[in-house]
Amino acid sequence: MKYLCFIFMIVLTLGGLNGQTTVTGTLMHDGLLRDYRLHLPPGHSPSKKAPLVFNLHGYTSNAAQQELYSGMNAVADTAGFLVCYPNGISSAWNVGWAFGSTAKDVSFISSLIDELHTKYGIDKDRVYACGMSNGGFMSYKLACELNDRITAIASVTGSMVPSQLSTCKPGRPVPVMEVHGTADQVVAYNGTAPISAPIPDVLNFWRDNNGCDDDPVVVAVPNTNTADNTTSEKWTYTNCSADATIMHYKVFGGAHTWPGAIIITGATSRDFNASVEIWNFFRRYRLPVATATDENTTISGIYPNPFTDKVELTTTQGGRLLIHDLAGRSEGIFWLSPGKNNIDTKNLNSGFYIFTIMEGGRAIRHRLIKH
Repeated sequence: MKYLCFIFMIVLTLGGLNGQTTVTGTLMHDGLLRDYRLHLPPGHSPSKKAPLVFNLHGYTSNAAQQELYSGMNAVADTAGFLVCYPNGISSAWNVGWAFGSTAKDVSFISSLIDELHTKYGIDKDRVYACGMSNGGFMSYKLACELNDRITAIASVTGSMVPSQLSTCKPGRPVPVMEVHGTADQVVAYNGTAPISAPIPDVLNFWRDNNGCDDDPVVVAVPNTNTADNTTSEKWTYTNCSADATIMHYKVFGGAHTWPGAIIITGATSRDFNASVEIWNFFRRYRLPVATATDENTTISGIYPNPFTDKVELTTTQGGRLLIHDLAGRSEGIFWLSPGKNNIDTKNLNSGFYIFTIMEGGRAIRHRLIKH
């Protein structure tokens, strides 16, 4: 470990000598002084409104190690985006585990978006989150709870806490990428209750949330390095609402590692570079992933308003119905068929609701009242 830390320091120093620009900053949040590293691509100016990627470290790691290990700065320099490497409290992110951190990390990331926008002029419509292990778990939490500000996420060797599969209510299709090795002994591919959900369950959750086809398109990743003891498949769930694709790189024989990393700590795929593929995935999306139209759209019909125990909803293409109260709390998700649908609303209390119909890649919102 001392040897690896020494290598980290040497490479970071050489990176600075080679002209790479990484600045450090602090932010007081919830009574805690939080800190971060921010990599700026060459020639960055606040007037350019560049995209921002949060790259979150794993459990017991830190921002500087993640900056080196993921190698994302080189991708950012070529593509022109900023990379922020925040530090979690106690070298951890609060994702719902019984151990690690209890910090308010979701609101911290939200505050950090505002901080970086003010100081560096980031494009708030192109903010993404990825991470390693615990950082991957945190990225999923942001997809659940901060997707009005985080456009898309990617997890490398991370997963979701099993209980989150029933409590996560995204309210919109969120583009998601998962990179995971089948021989990962830290975050097992098939899950470890109550710490991590099986990766197939995580993929199915987001497939259903995004309204994608049931079965992915699977292609083999070219095995360009036969000495790394791994092979990989790329799974793509298509025909999703708002084109919010779900993508999975399944690394057969891969350990708890970042494909393409410059430091080899276990079976690491050299057939693709996770940082490159993450950016290629992110760059397709900006907020809003689904564009809201006004209430008078003729694409979908909804009746009656006010309503009591049932709402009749007509769609031309089918899709999903998301119901929220005015505080933004989810009150249900319903799958819609083309034509007429009868929605049972007996369990809703009297009051105002937002009915969002995800149809044809658009979010069509209606305000309704229950008597």
